[in-house]
Amino acid sequence: PLVRDLNKKYGDPTIHYVGVASSINVNGVNLASTSKRRGNLYVIFDTGCSGMSICPNLFDERYDMARSRREKSLWGDVEVELETLSGQKVTMSANRPITTPLGSDQPWGKKLNGHLIVLGLAFLEGKKMTVEIDGDKIWFED
Repeated sequence: PLVRDLNKKYGDPTIHYVGVASSINVNGVNLASTSKRRGNLYVIFDTGCSGMSICPNLFDERYDMARSRREKSLWGDVEVELETLSGQKVTMSANRPITTPLGSDQPWGKKLNGHLIVLGLAFLEGKKMTVEIDGDKIWFED
């Protein structure tokens, strides 16, 4: 389901297509695991973005993780898991997406209770995206 938390709670002036992810895995390792994080993993679906933009604290966490594990690729295989209204899991994935940190952990002047991820075309490639604005729903089809 789409959520309007970024607009209502944090003052985002744009009503983005936003979902809440249950997990993000990079190179097979859970990033921002629920045991370490507070709040939600907000995911903006943005067809104007090529790869992925991610909040600075999550970017730094991934950098530290990759260094400690001596990984050759910082952003190799990336999987973002979301839950549907019916409780099924949907995974959006990309191989080596161009990834940049967002400018701030307070994008609209308020501390975000959670993490912000922007998924772009690398995650949407080969999929058809349909948005039902009035019903706050989004579909992805192969």
